[in-house]
Amino acid sequence: MKFTKKILSIAITACLIVAAGCSAGTESVNNEQGSTNGANNGQSSKNTTEKVKLEFLSNKADVAETMDKIIKGFQEQNPNIVIEQNTPPNMLKVLTMRFSTNDAPPVFTVYPSAPSFAQLLKDDNVAELTGDPVLENVEPSFVEFSQNNGKNYAVPYALEGYGVVYNADLFKELNLGIPQTYNELIQVAEKIKAAGKTPFVFADKEHSDLRRISAALLGLDMTDAVPFFQDVINGKKHIADRETEIRRFAEKTLELRKYAQKDLLGMSGDNAVVEVANGKAAMYFMGMWKALAVKKANPSMNVAMFAFPAEKAEDTKVAMQVGTALAMPKDIKTPDEVKKFMAYFATTENAQLYSDETGQISVIKGVTHKVKENIGLAEMALAGKMYRAADATWTPAMQEDFGKATQELLGGASLEAYLKKLEEIFYNKAS
Repeated sequence: MKFTKKILSIAITACLIVAAGCSAGTESVNNEQGSTNGANNGQSSKNTTEKVKLEFLSNKADVAETMDKIIKGFQEQNPNIVIEQNTPPNMLKVLTMRFSTNDAPPVFTVYPSAPSFAQLLKDDNVAELTGDPVLENVEPSFVEFSQNNGKNYAVPYALEGYGVVYNADLFKELNLGIPQTYNELIQVAEKIKAAGKTPFVFADKEHSDLRRISAALLGLDMTDAVPFFQDVINGKKHIADRETEIRRFAEKTLELRKYAQKDLLGMSGDNAVVEVANGKAAMYFMGMWKALAVKKANPSMNVAMFAFPAEKAEDTKVAMQVGTALAMPKDIKTPDEVKKFMAYFATTENAQLYSDETGQISVIKGVTHKVKENIGLAEMALAGKMYRAADATWTPAMQEDFGKATQELLGGASLEAYLKKLEEIFYNKAS
C-alpha cells in the first residue's frame, strides 16, 4: 500500500504541474479483490476503472446543498464521472482569471445576459450549444430567452427575479389588498404606518443590494432601459435624453424611503430579513430568495411576494433573469461527460427538486412551481409578463458605481448631482 500511495502522490503532483491543470482529468482506480481472510492463495485480481473528474465552478453557494444532492444522484448513475463542486467568493472574477490562465473549469454557472458572460463569448472561450440535445427538455421560449446573438452557449435551468416580500399575516390583520399600482402601494404603506408598523425595510447599507432593486425599478419605469443604457455606454445618447423618466425613478426611490426604517444606510440584507421575520417591518423589496430566508427565520409566519407595481396595473411585470445556467469551455476534452451532467440536471425530476428547495422558477419542461412564497412571481414570469432590469448589460464596475451613486442620493445628494453622476458612470464607457 505504501508503494501504491507513493505512485498516487506522484501522479497528483504531476497533474498539478502540467499546464492543463486538474479541473478535468482522468485517474485510474485499482480495486484489489481477495478472499475474506485476505490471503486469496497469495494472489489478488485488479480491476482498473478510469474515472473522469469534473470541477463544477458555481456562484450559487446558497444552493450548494441542493446541488450536492443532484450531483450525488448523478454519480450513482455514472460512477466513473466525479463532480467536484466549487463555490468560491467572487466566482465570476475567479472564472475570468481561470480562463486567462488556461485553467478553465469544465463546467460552470453563468448569467447568460451578463456582461461577464458576453466577454467570455467575445473571447471565443465558450462552447456553442445551439440545437444540442442537451437543450431538449428546456421550454422553447426560455431557450430563446437565454440566447446571445441568436445562439445558445448555456443551458438555462431556472429564473430568479425581484419583488416585494411581505408579511401576509399583517396584511390580513390590517385588511390590506395587494397593491396593483404604484399609488396603491403608497396608500398601503400609509395604512401600515398609521397602524404603528414600519411599512418598508431596505438593505441600503450594501450598495450591491441597493443597485439590484434600483435597476429593477428603473427597468420597470423605462421599458427600453436596457437598450437605452447601452446607447449611453456606446456614446450615442446621454442620460439627459431621458431625464424625465430617470428623475421620476429617483423621486420614487426617495419617496419609498419615507416609509422605511430610520437608519437608511445602516441596514444590511441579513438584518432586513430579521426585521421582517420579527414582524417589525411589513415589506422588503428584494430578490425572491429573501422570501425563503424570512420563512426560514420565522417558519410560523405567512410570507409571500408580489411584483413591484407599475404606474398602471396593466404595465406591471416582474424583473427576471436566467439565474441558473450551465456552460462549458470551447474545445473541452470531456464534452460528453459534461453534457451528460447537464442533461441529468435538466431532467424534470431533478429540476423539480431544484425548484422546490431553492424557490427558483424552473424553465424545464414538466416542472410545477410549488413554492407558495413566490408563486405569484412565478406565474407572471412563466406567462411571459417579465422584463430585464436596467443593469442587464452593465459591467460589474458600472453596477458598483451605480449602487454607490444611489447611496449618495439617499445620503442627501441632489437630483441634479445624481443625474450628473450617472452621466459620468455610463457615457461613452464601451471601451
